[in-house]
Amino acid sequence: MASTISRPRGDTVMTRQNELGLSDGTRQTGPYRAFSADPGWREAWWWLCIPAGLAVFLIAVSRISPTFYEAWILPEGYGFLELGHFFIPLAGLIIALRLLSRPFVRARAPHAGLLVLAALACLYIAGEEHSWGQHFFQWTTPDYWGELNRQQETNLHNIDDIFDKKPRLLLELGTFVGGLLIPLAALFRPRVRRNRWSVFMPADAMVPVALGALFFKVSAILQNNAWFSAPVYRPAEATESFLYLFILFYLIILARRIGELDSAVAK
Repeated sequence: MASTISRPRGDTVMTRQNELGLSDGTRQTGPYRAFSADPGWREAWWWLCIPAGLAVFLIAVSRISPTFYEAWILPEGYGFLELGHFFIPLAGLIIALRLLSRPFVRARAPHAGLLVLAALACLYIAGEEHSWGQHFFQWTTPDYWGELNRQQETNLHNIDDIFDKKPRLLLELGTFVGGLLIPLAALFRPRVRRNRWSVFMPADAMVPVALGALFFKVSAILQNNAWFSAPVYRPAEATESFLYLFILFYLIILARRIGELDSAVAK
């Protein structure tokens, strides 16, 4: 009688993933396929309509009623954009922390490392945008801190560029490369999204929000050089909204991909 050899759990997981062609950093070989959890046109209401609608809304309000725009869209603490700069990264922080609680993620160092970085980035953005609660609770900045901070607020980004412009530059580069160049490259070389690390590659659904960030960023640059009148007042604030939406959208899609991988492993 032939003996039955039990297969270790790790081998079973790897075999199952190979059968499905799912992309995961633990897999050494392919073939790999796209994630079925990635949003398609049926979900364009959020990945396309939200960034497009936000851009149209900001431009329309700024052009139709500049006074209303300055009074309700821009103000520190309670303006439409400023509130978004707090709640959007806060939502991203919640998603990142929930993913970090999953055994599937904790067992994979690249996944866990990326999500720890994302959680810290979201926490930093949400905290800094509202001066760690000062804009909500209106406490007085200590004198010693006010001397360091150029806006006399209890935050770090108004102290030195290393806490402000440099992190923003990294986020801008990540948005433009991940949201525009990678999807463009994938059109000509599908292998960009058919490898063991493609779980981390931004989906095509990231293109609209990245385009929004690029549009307002270019507008800000042209306006600063007196070459162009920006479509909105202080376009840098609009740029930040799209950058933070990019992080949130990326985490939503990453959560769906991890859920798909986790389900495949559990079968």
